Amino acid sequence: MSLQEAVLQLDGDRVEPSVHATGPWDRGAQHGGVPAALAVAVAEAQTQHWEGQWCLRRLSLELPRPVPMQPLRVKHAVSGGRSVKRVRVELLDADDREVASALLLMQRATEVGMPRFGCAVPAPDVPPADACTTSVRFGGMPKQSAFHTTGLDIRLAVGDSEQPGPATAWFRAERPLVAGRDTSTVMLACAASDFGNGLSWETPFSDYVFVNSDLTVLLERPPEGEWLGVAAGTRVAADGTGIAQSQLFDQRGHCGQAFQNLLVFARPAR
Repeated sequence: MSLQEAVLQLDGDRVEPSVHATGPWDRGAQHGGVPAALAVAVAEAQTQHWEGQWCLRRLSLELPRPVPMQPLRVKHAVSGGRSVKRVRVELLDADDREVASALLLMQRATEVGMPRFGCAVPAPDVPPADACTTSVRFGGMPKQSAFHTTGLDIRLAVGDSEQPGPATAWFRAERPLVAGRDTSTVMLACAASDFGNGLSWETPFSDYVFVNSDLTVLLERPPEGEWLGVAAGTRVAADGTGIAQSQLFDQRGHCGQAFQNLLVFARPAR
Protein backbone atom coordinates (compact mmCIF):
# COMPACT_ATOMS: atom_id res chain seq x y z
CA MET A 1 0.00 0.00 0.00
CA SER A 2 1.23 3.49 -0.78
CA LEU A 3 2.44 5.77 2.05
CA GLN A 4 0.56 8.70 0.53
CA GLU A 5 -1.86 11.00 2.31
CA ALA A 6 -4.46 8.96 4.17
CA VAL A 7 -8.19 9.17 3.52
CA LEU A 8 -8.81 10.19 7.17
CA GLN A 9 -6.78 11.68 10.00
CA LEU A 10 -7.95 10.54 13.45
CA ASP A 11 -6.67 12.34 16.55
CA GLY A 12 -8.44 11.34 19.74
CA ASP A 13 -12.14 11.92 19.08
CA ARG A 14 -11.49 14.30 16.17
CA VAL A 15 -11.49 13.04 12.60
CA GLU A 16 -10.61 15.07 9.53
CA PRO A 17 -11.16 13.91 5.93
CA SER A 18 -8.71 14.46 3.10
CA VAL A 19 -9.78 15.09 -0.48
CA HIS A 20 -9.64 11.31 -1.00
CA ALA A 21 -12.77 10.89 1.19
CA THR A 22 -14.95 12.87 -1.23
CA GLY A 23 -18.15 11.25 -2.51
CA PRO A 24 -19.52 11.38 -6.07
CA TRP A 25 -22.69 13.39 -5.45
CA ASP A 26 -21.38 16.54 -3.77
CA ARG A 27 -17.80 17.77 -3.36
CA GLY A 28 -18.78 18.86 0.14
CA ALA A 29 -19.81 15.37 1.29
CA GLN A 30 -17.91 12.16 2.01
CA HIS A 31 -18.44 8.83 0.30
CA GLY A 32 -20.49 6.49 2.50
CA GLY A 33 -17.70 3.94 2.46
CA VAL A 34 -15.50 6.30 4.47
CA PRO A 35 -17.58 6.40 7.69
CA ALA A 36 -18.12 2.64 7.28
CA ALA A 37 -14.36 2.06 7.31
CA LEU A 38 -13.91 4.48 10.21
CA ALA A 39 -16.52 2.65 12.30
CA VAL A 40 -14.67 -0.63 11.75
CA ALA A 41 -11.36 1.01 12.72
CA VAL A 42 -12.91 2.24 15.98
CA ALA A 43 -14.35 -1.20 16.78
CA GLU A 44 -11.10 -3.00 15.91
CA ALA A 45 -9.21 -0.70 18.26
CA GLN A 46 -11.57 -1.73 21.07
CA THR A 47 -10.93 -5.44 20.53
CA GLN A 48 -7.31 -4.92 21.59
CA HIS A 49 -8.62 -4.54 25.15
CA TRP A 50 -10.75 -7.71 25.07
CA GLU A 51 -9.66 -11.23 25.82
CA GLY A 52 -9.56 -13.59 22.83
CA GLN A 53 -10.00 -13.07 19.11
CA TRP A 54 -13.00 -11.04 17.91
CA CYS A 55 -14.57 -10.77 14.45
CA LEU A 56 -17.06 -8.36 12.93
CA ARG A 57 -20.26 -10.18 12.03
CA ARG A 58 -22.54 -7.26 11.19
CA LEU A 59 -22.17 -3.58 10.41
CA SER A 60 -25.34 -1.49 10.34
CA LEU A 61 -24.57 2.03 9.14
CA GLU A 62 -27.19 4.79 8.87
CA LEU A 63 -26.61 8.00 6.93
CA PRO A 64 -29.41 10.41 7.93
CA ARG A 65 -27.71 13.36 6.24
CA PRO A 66 -24.62 13.93 4.10
CA VAL A 67 -21.36 13.42 6.00
CA PRO A 68 -19.55 16.72 5.44
CA MET A 69 -15.99 17.15 4.22
CA GLN A 70 -15.18 18.93 7.46
CA PRO A 71 -13.62 18.02 10.80
CA LEU A 72 -15.99 15.80 12.79
CA ARG A 73 -16.21 14.34 16.26
CA VAL A 74 -16.46 10.59 16.77
CA LYS A 75 -18.09 8.96 19.80
CA HIS A 76 -18.28 5.29 20.67
CA ALA A 77 -19.80 3.07 23.32
CA VAL A 78 -19.34 -0.65 24.01
CA SER A 79 -21.88 -3.04 25.52
CA GLY A 80 -22.36 -6.81 25.65
CA GLY A 81 -20.95 -9.87 27.30
CA ARG A 82 -18.15 -12.42 27.03
CA SER A 83 -18.98 -13.75 23.55
CA VAL A 84 -20.89 -10.94 21.80
CA LYS A 85 -20.29 -7.21 22.06
CA ARG A 86 -21.94 -4.20 20.43
CA VAL A 87 -19.93 -1.15 19.44
CA ARG A 88 -21.96 1.95 18.65
CA VAL A 89 -20.12 4.66 16.72
CA GLU A 90 -21.50 8.15 16.07
CA LEU A 91 -20.16 10.94 13.88
CA LEU A 92 -21.11 14.49 14.88
CA ASP A 93 -20.63 17.67 12.88
CA ALA A 94 -19.53 21.10 14.16
CA ASP A 95 -23.10 21.81 15.34
CA ASP A 96 -23.12 18.52 17.30
CA ARG A 97 -25.63 16.97 14.88
CA GLU A 98 -25.39 13.28 14.13
CA VAL A 99 -24.42 12.79 10.49
CA ALA A 100 -23.77 9.04 10.64
CA SER A 101 -24.18 6.23 13.15
CA ALA A 102 -23.06 2.63 13.07
CA LEU A 103 -23.77 -0.42 15.16
CA LEU A 104 -21.17 -3.16 14.90
CA LEU A 105 -21.83 -6.65 16.22
CA MET A 106 -18.57 -8.27 17.27
CA GLN A 107 -18.41 -11.99 18.03
CA ARG A 108 -15.68 -13.87 19.84
CA ALA A 109 -14.11 -16.54 17.63
CA THR A 110 -13.97 -20.02 19.13
CA GLU A 111 -12.78 -23.21 17.44
CA VAL A 112 -15.43 -25.89 18.02
CA GLY A 113 -14.45 -28.46 15.38
CA MET A 114 -17.71 -28.10 13.47
CA PRO A 115 -17.81 -30.25 10.31
CA ARG A 116 -18.43 -28.42 7.05
CA PHE A 117 -21.91 -29.16 5.71
CA GLY A 118 -21.43 -27.75 2.22
CA CYS A 119 -24.07 -25.05 2.54
CA ALA A 120 -21.74 -22.08 1.92
CA VAL A 121 -22.63 -19.70 -0.91
CA PRO A 122 -20.28 -20.26 -3.84
CA ALA A 123 -18.05 -17.36 -4.84
CA PRO A 124 -18.67 -15.77 -8.24
CA ASP A 125 -16.74 -17.23 -11.14
CA VAL A 126 -14.55 -14.20 -11.86
CA PRO A 127 -10.95 -13.64 -12.99
CA PRO A 128 -8.44 -13.17 -10.15
CA ALA A 129 -7.67 -9.60 -9.16
CA ASP A 130 -4.19 -9.58 -10.71
CA ALA A 131 -5.71 -10.54 -14.07
CA CYS A 132 -8.10 -7.54 -14.05
CA THR A 133 -6.55 -4.38 -15.46
CA THR A 134 -9.55 -2.21 -16.42
CA SER A 135 -10.35 0.52 -13.90
CA VAL A 136 -14.04 0.92 -13.09
CA ARG A 137 -15.82 3.94 -14.55
CA PHE A 138 -19.00 4.70 -12.66
CA GLY A 139 -21.49 5.70 -15.36
CA GLY A 140 -20.54 9.35 -15.74
CA MET A 141 -19.41 10.05 -12.18
CA PRO A 142 -16.67 12.70 -11.99
CA LYS A 143 -13.07 11.50 -12.19
CA GLN A 144 -11.40 14.13 -9.94
CA SER A 145 -9.75 13.21 -6.63
CA ALA A 146 -12.35 11.32 -4.57
CA PHE A 147 -12.81 8.08 -2.69
CA HIS A 148 -13.84 6.19 -5.83
CA THR A 149 -10.85 7.42 -7.85
CA THR A 150 -7.88 8.09 -5.56
CA GLY A 151 -8.98 6.44 -2.29
CA LEU A 152 -9.39 2.96 -3.72
CA ASP A 153 -8.03 1.01 -6.66
CA ILE A 154 -11.13 -0.55 -8.29
CA ARG A 155 -10.72 -3.11 -11.10
CA LEU A 156 -13.60 -4.34 -13.24
CA ALA A 157 -13.94 -8.14 -13.23
CA VAL A 158 -17.33 -8.85 -14.86
CA GLY A 159 -19.81 -6.61 -16.68
CA ASP A 160 -19.52 -3.00 -17.81
CA SER A 161 -19.67 -0.29 -15.16
CA GLU A 162 -20.43 2.32 -17.84
CA GLN A 163 -23.65 0.50 -18.77
CA PRO A 164 -26.64 -0.24 -16.50
CA GLY A 165 -26.95 -3.65 -14.89
CA PRO A 166 -25.09 -6.01 -12.55
CA ALA A 167 -21.31 -5.81 -12.39
CA THR A 168 -18.43 -7.24 -10.38
CA ALA A 169 -15.19 -5.57 -9.33
CA TRP A 170 -12.12 -6.06 -7.15
CA PHE A 171 -11.26 -3.35 -4.60
CA ARG A 172 -7.92 -2.51 -2.98
CA ALA A 173 -6.93 0.40 -0.71
CA GLU A 174 -4.88 2.88 -2.72
CA ARG A 175 -3.68 4.62 0.46
CA PRO A 176 -4.22 4.21 4.23
CA LEU A 177 -7.88 4.62 5.13
CA VAL A 178 -7.00 5.97 8.58
CA ALA A 179 -3.59 7.58 9.08
CA GLY A 180 -1.22 5.62 11.29
CA ARG A 181 -3.33 2.46 11.27
CA ASP A 182 -3.13 -0.67 9.18
CA THR A 183 -6.04 -1.03 6.79
CA SER A 184 -7.63 -4.37 7.64
CA THR A 185 -9.46 -6.33 4.98
CA VAL A 186 -12.59 -5.94 7.12
CA MET A 187 -12.26 -2.14 6.87
CA LEU A 188 -11.82 -2.52 3.11
CA ALA A 189 -14.82 -4.85 2.85
CA CYS A 190 -17.15 -2.41 4.61
CA ALA A 191 -15.86 0.51 2.55
CA ALA A 192 -16.21 -1.42 -0.73
CA SER A 193 -19.72 -2.59 0.22
CA ASP A 194 -20.95 0.98 -0.13
CA PHE A 195 -20.14 0.86 -3.86
CA GLY A 196 -22.85 -1.67 -4.76
CA ASN A 197 -25.29 0.94 -6.10
CA GLY A 198 -22.62 2.73 -8.13
CA LEU A 199 -21.13 -0.46 -9.51
CA SER A 200 -24.51 -1.86 -10.65
CA TRP A 201 -26.36 1.38 -11.41
CA GLU A 202 -29.73 1.28 -13.15
CA THR A 203 -30.39 5.02 -13.57
CA PRO A 204 -27.80 7.26 -15.28
CA PHE A 205 -25.71 9.52 -13.06
CA SER A 206 -26.35 12.46 -15.40
CA ASP A 207 -30.13 12.29 -14.88
CA TYR A 208 -30.68 10.73 -11.45
CA VAL A 209 -29.34 10.67 -7.92
CA PHE A 210 -29.36 7.19 -6.35
CA VAL A 211 -27.77 7.70 -2.95
CA ASN A 212 -27.99 5.10 -0.18
CA SER A 213 -29.49 5.99 3.19
CA ASP A 214 -27.95 3.00 4.96
CA LEU A 215 -25.57 0.08 4.59
CA THR A 216 -25.74 -3.37 6.17
CA VAL A 217 -22.78 -5.73 5.90
CA LEU A 218 -22.94 -9.36 7.05
CA LEU A 219 -19.69 -11.30 7.23
CA GLU A 220 -19.64 -15.09 7.21
CA ARG A 221 -15.92 -15.06 7.97
CA PRO A 222 -13.19 -12.42 8.11
CA PRO A 223 -12.04 -11.60 4.58
CA GLU A 224 -8.35 -12.04 3.79
CA GLY A 225 -5.75 -10.41 1.57
CA GLU A 226 -5.36 -7.00 -0.02
CA TRP A 227 -8.23 -7.40 -2.54
CA LEU A 228 -11.96 -7.58 -1.83
CA GLY A 229 -14.50 -8.55 -4.51
CA VAL A 230 -18.01 -7.12 -4.85
CA ALA A 231 -20.63 -8.65 -7.17
CA ALA A 232 -23.54 -6.18 -7.16
CA GLY A 233 -27.06 -5.84 -8.52
CA THR A 234 -29.54 -2.98 -8.13
CA ARG A 235 -33.33 -2.78 -8.35
CA VAL A 236 -35.11 0.58 -8.60
CA ALA A 237 -38.86 1.20 -8.21
CA ALA A 238 -40.96 3.98 -9.72
CA ASP A 239 -41.66 5.49 -6.28
CA GLY A 240 -38.07 6.63 -5.81
CA THR A 241 -36.90 3.69 -3.73
CA GLY A 242 -34.39 1.00 -4.56
CA ILE A 243 -32.11 -1.62 -3.11
CA ALA A 244 -28.61 -2.74 -4.01
CA GLN A 245 -27.45 -6.19 -2.98
CA SER A 246 -23.83 -7.31 -3.13
CA GLN A 247 -22.02 -10.58 -2.67
CA LEU A 248 -18.62 -10.15 -1.01
CA PHE A 249 -15.65 -12.42 -1.66
CA ASP A 250 -11.89 -12.53 -1.41
CA GLN A 251 -9.42 -14.61 -3.42
CA ARG A 252 -10.29 -17.60 -1.21
CA GLY A 253 -14.04 -17.44 -1.84
CA HIS A 254 -17.33 -16.06 -0.54
CA CYS A 255 -17.12 -14.17 2.76
CA GLY A 256 -20.31 -12.12 3.15
CA GLN A 257 -23.01 -9.93 1.68
CA ALA A 258 -24.16 -6.32 1.81
CA PHE A 259 -27.40 -4.39 1.33
CA GLN A 260 -28.14 -0.72 0.66
CA ASN A 261 -31.50 1.05 0.71
CA LEU A 262 -31.54 3.69 -2.01
CA LEU A 263 -33.16 7.09 -2.32
CA VAL A 264 -33.67 7.79 -6.03
CA PHE A 265 -34.77 11.10 -7.56
CA ALA A 266 -34.40 12.90 -10.85
CA ARG A 267 -31.90 15.71 -11.12
CA PRO A 268 -33.42 19.15 -11.79
CA ALA A 269 -33.45 20.10 -15.45
CA ARG A 270 -30.52 22.30 -16.35
